Amino acid sequence: MSEDLLRQIAAELNQAPDTAGRTARMSAQVGDVNTRIATAALQMLPFDSSPYAYQAWLAAAGRR
Repeated sequence: MSEDLLRQIAAELNQAPDTAGRTARMSAQVGDVNTRIATAALQMLPFDSSPYAYQAWLAAAGRR
């Protein structure tokens, strides 16, 4: 990290002293949200993203 970035982070944390204490909880929430998004994407998009696989998926799903 650059010195400027570290100074900016320190300034932000000084404006909201409770922020540093919430970091661990926020990190866990971000991980949970990312996992939920990945799971939903796999369920909604169960096909290979190549054009040929997409056409085959549409045909199998009766949407073509």
